[in-house]
Amino acid sequence: VIELEVTNDPIRGSITLTKYDADYPDNRLTGAVFEVYRDANGNRVLDDGDELLGEMDDEGEGVYWMRELEAGGYLVRETEAPEGYVLDKTAYYAEITTDGEICVVENEAGVGFLNQPLRGALKIVKTTDDGKVEGFAFRVSGVNGYDMTFTTEANGEILIEGLRIGEYVVTELENGASEGYEIAEPVTGTLVANETLTVNVHNNKITVDVPKTGDDSNLTLWTMLGLSALLCAGGVGILMYKKSRNAG
Repeated sequence: VIELEVTNDPIRGSITLTKYDADYPDNRLTGAVFEVYRDANGNRVLDDGDELLGEMDDEGEGVYWMRELEAGGYLVRETEAPEGYVLDKTAYYAEITTDGEICVVENEAGVGFLNQPLRGALKIVKTTDDGKVEGFAFRVSGVNGYDMTFTTEANGEILIEGLRIGEYVVTELENGASEGYEIAEPVTGTLVANETLTVNVHNNKITVDVPKTGDDSNLTLWTMLGLSALLCAGGVGILMYKKSRNAG
C-alpha cells in the first residue's frame, strides 16, 4: 500500500489602491479609511449578507493594502475621507482568481482612486458713500496657491463658486473706479463646505476741506484779539497823558 499525501494551498491575493486629489493628481492623500467585505452571495453589490473582513492598511503616500485574501469576490468601500475631501460612498468590486493576484481598485479607470475636495463660495459686496459700486477690483488669494483678480458687476457684487474650503484673503486694488475713495483694508475669512462666505467692503469718499470766502468760523478769536489791542492802546494813551501832566 502506497500512501500519497497531497496538500493544496488556497489561492491568495491582495487588494490595493492609491488615493489622489482630483484637482492635483500629484498630491496623494492619506488619512482615509477603507473597509473590505467578502461578497458572500456573489451579486457584486454590498448588502446585509456580506462579511466585513476589516480595514485596509494605510501604508503612507496615499497607498492602501489588504493582503492574504482567498480567491473570491470582494467589495471595497471608503468609510472616512481625508480631511477636507468628499467621501466616496460607492462600494467597488474586486475579484481574486489566481494565486498572487493583486487587484487594483480605482474610481476613475487608469487614474486611481480620486477624492473631490470640499467646496464653498465666496461673495464680495461693495458699498460706497455715494453709491458707486461698479468696476472696483479685488484680489482673492488662499488655499493651494489660489490667486485671482475680479471686478465688481453693476450691482457691486462678485460671486466666486467652487472654491476649496480654507482661509482666503480679499484685498482691494487701486484702479480707475477706486480713484477718489479710501482703499479698504484686506479682509481674511474662512470658507466652509457648502456655504457662502460673504465679505462686505465699504469705501469712504475722500473729502478735501477748502476755506470759504467770508469764513466766520474764527470770528470770536478775531474779536478777542481786537479788544485786546484796543485795551493795550488805551493803556498806553493814559500812561502818556500822566507823564505829560507830571512834566508840566
